[in-house]
Amino acid sequence: MKNLLIAGTAVLCLMSGPAFAQDKELDEVNRIAFESIDANNDGLVSTREVEQYRELVMLSIDGNNDKHVTRKEYMEWAMGWQHLAAQRGHVGLYRNARRKVFQAWDHDDDGRLSPEEQSQSQVKDFFEASGKTNQPMNLKQFATELRIIAELNKAFTAAEPVTLINVFTVPTGKEAEALAFWEAGAKFLEAQPGYISTALHKAMLPNAKHSLINVAKWESVKAFKEATAAMRAAPALKPFIGLMFDASLYTVVRSD
Repeated sequence: MKNLLIAGTAVLCLMSGPAFAQDKELDEVNRIAFESIDANNDGLVSTREVEQYRELVMLSIDGNNDKHVTRKEYMEWAMGWQHLAAQRGHVGLYRNARRKVFQAWDHDDDGRLSPEEQSQSQVKDFFEASGKTNQPMNLKQFATELRIIAELNKAFTAAEPVTLINVFTVPTGKEAEALAFWEAGAKFLEAQPGYISTALHKAMLPNAKHSLINVAKWESVKAFKEATAAMRAAPALKPFIGLMFDASLYTVVRSD
């Protein structure tokens, strides 16, 4: 636990200090995380050290002490990268990277990570990251191969995401049905590759032409098209009669 607290403090100090070049800043966050796990300070992390650190982390974020980590508990865990993500406008990509790891570890898809799922997933990830040798890994392997870390780092090198803007025309008295349709679709799309985030907006004025507008982020046009094609093929996700919507993808051309 001491190493965990030291790592968190060090990352906070780093982010509150003078700005570094972007690549150096990310390298420094990785170095701090690596050294907090490297208990014997030999410049390598072993599967045992990673597992011991995982146990400490999961214990610290298990709010109700039931030995299971919920998705909410996991997503609220501050890993250190979140400050950098906020600075660079990559919060959506960062959260999506966290979400990917949780989904991969949640073997029974019940929204919780049991102690067995946590341990088995970490052991498997280390084995894959080490080139299937289980030999201790260096900082480069740790940052680029170990899934829980590599996914976070990818969030800072990913291309600019695309924005979906989808405007809904909802028949009078059918708003509850429209919300239910949106929620079912959002749940389906959230599990698709390339999804980043979504937010449904409701008109505040009664004379608004469109009562609901959805704004979502996707990693690429290709990912969005594949996900929506899968959604259209799902029989349980058909819009009700009278609901109309107009969706298109956008990219930022000006910003403040």
